[in-house]
Amino acid sequence: MKCVDPCITQCIALGAKSYLVNDKNYLKNFADWDERIRDWLASAEKIELTPEHLYIIDLLRRLFAKTEKHPVLRMVTTDITSQFGAERGTVKYFHSLFPGGLHQAFLIAGLPMQDSCC
Repeated sequence: MKCVDPCITQCIALGAKSYLVNDKNYLKNFADWDERIRDWLASAEKIELTPEHLYIIDLLRRLFAKTEKHPVLRMVTTDITSQFGAERGTVKYFHSLFPGGLHQAFLIAGLPMQDSCC
């Protein structure tokens, strides 16, 4: 697999605001994220956002803002269990929401691209 240069950017104009993303659509600046780019990224990923998606996206952003590290899936599913119950706190359920896995959720949440994505 060819590594993608995360410095390659494109500008996405949504309304009066522009967003810089790399060629995999990862937002270049965590602080630029808002609902408009969230919805655009979700649409580009063919994800129709539900309350569960929104909760997970918010959780990922809160955890990343606190630690500046990408959360691991176990941490996310443990939190989902406490919020939505054991039947939804599974890796299988998480992947039903984000078929592209945790990295797809990171992308929509505006987290920076991990080095391991290359």
